[in-house]
Amino acid sequence: MTWLNFNPEVHWPFSGAVTQDIHPSLLAKAGSDQTEVRVLREVASYGKQIGVLSDLLLALVASVQPKKLGPEGEHALEQLCQLVGDIQRIKSELHPLPDDPAAARELIVALKERFPELKST
Repeated sequence: MTWLNFNPEVHWPFSGAVTQDIHPSLLAKAGSDQTEVRVLREVASYGKQIGVLSDLLLALVASVQPKKLGPEGEHALEQLCQLVGDIQRIKSELHPLPDDPAAARELIVALKERFPELKST
């Protein structure tokens, strides 16, 4: 009895789950799709590119007085720090092993200290 349904499920455009991958062909045609695809495959993903820019921006802000940013700038900086922290947390949850050899060595030393039975291996 559909006429008794007082809570119909209606899907308007752009309502509900509209998450999707960002594909170069979906972006504005300001450049070349082929260039975008090669950059993504051979250089860095969008996430990596944004990560580098975030790291640079945080380093630049740390080198000046953040109080001179004003309320809007301070709020934006807090949001950026929160985003970067959340991203690092998710990465560490999904990939608990370090990416660089020095950090891997530190982890091995810490594990051998925590678990002495590993020292013989």
